[in-house]
Amino acid sequence: MSEYMTAEQGWVAISRHPRTGIGVAPVLWWELDEHGIKPLIKEPDGLMVEPGPHTRDVVRATPKAAFLLAAGYELEALVDRAVTDREFELIEEVRQLIKRAWRDG
Repeated sequence: MSEYMTAEQGWVAISRHPRTGIGVAPVLWWELDEHGIKPLIKEPDGLMVEPGPHTRDVVRATPKAAFLLAAGYELEALVDRAVTDREFELIEEVRQLIKRAWRDG
């Protein structure tokens, strides 16, 4: 039998889908059962479900920190696809912007 606890504010599930890109969904509930603890997010149709298979992280973060972490995952995907020097130069520029935004916090 499962028990449910309301998640404290700030918990998010960050996903990176190959086709649709990055997603950040608030964790609204925790499900506790004999298998452990699972985060639950709300689907567009209103159902509470576990984050999907493309979930990279479930973290407690400020909105800015969650955004920057998601941007880092997107940047990682761009690096995997980049082939030209210009693409790598642009990736480095974006990396510096993310780094500056994190530092200036």
